[in-house]
Amino acid sequence: MYYNEVDQYIKHKLKVRHYYRYMDDSVILMKDKASIKLVREKLEQFIWNELRLKFNSKTNIFKSKQGVNFCGYKINEYRMKLRDKGKKKLKAKVKYLTNQIKLGKMSSKEAKKYLCGHYGYMKYANVYSLKRKLFA
Repeated sequence: MYYNEVDQYIKHKLKVRHYYRYMDDSVILMKDKASIKLVREKLEQFIWNELRLKFNSKTNIFKSKQGVNFCGYKINEYRMKLRDKGKKKLKAKVKYLTNQIKLGKMSSKEAKKYLCGHYGYMKYANVYSLKRKLFA
């Protein structure tokens, strides 16, 4: 319920062009540090005055070169990669499924079903070499 109020405030009152949110994970992209600091300050005031909420400890300002973690991806100004945690889970799943196939407990067609979610997750990221390594 709270997020709609915050979304409306950011888009219509603060006029932020590049604001993205998925569930409780959000990112604001701006060209300069002074602008983002001003937006952050106004947003902090709004969520406290109107909703009696505060930012959590993970709220930070990053340079675009440094990148930001958002929805399971590490996004910087040039590419979008899978976060290390996501890669680790994917590698473990592929290893497990490969062993199941070798033991004859599962066919490769069945194993592929278990990877559909991971395929969708990888679809948006720069993972060419990871795909070659895991699925070649």
